[in-house]
Amino acid sequence: MNTFLVNIYTPEALVVSEVATSLTVPGADGGYGLMYNHLPIVIALVSGNIVLTLGDEKSVFFCGEGFLEMRDNKANIFVNSCEEVK
Repeated sequence: MNTFLVNIYTPEALVVSEVATSLTVPGADGGYGLMYNHLPIVIALVSGNIVLTLGDEKSVFFCGEGFLEMRDNKANIFVNSCEEVK
C-alpha cells in the first residue's frame, strides 16, 4: 500500500499528522484528490471538509481557508482553523 504523510497546521499548532493513501481537499476552483507520488502542487483552499483515507478508514476534518503544498509524498496543509468531524 503506497502511503504519504499529511500534516494539517493552524496558526496555533500542528493539529493533524497522519499517513494516508488518498486525500481530498476543497480547492478554490473545485475539489482535488491527491494520492501517493502526486506531482508537486500548491492549492488554494476554501472552507470545507478535508478527507484522509487509509484503506477502509476515513478521517474527516472541517477546516477554514488556507493552502496545501504537496511535495515528495508529503502534504502540508495550512489553514486558519480545523476540527475533526465525528
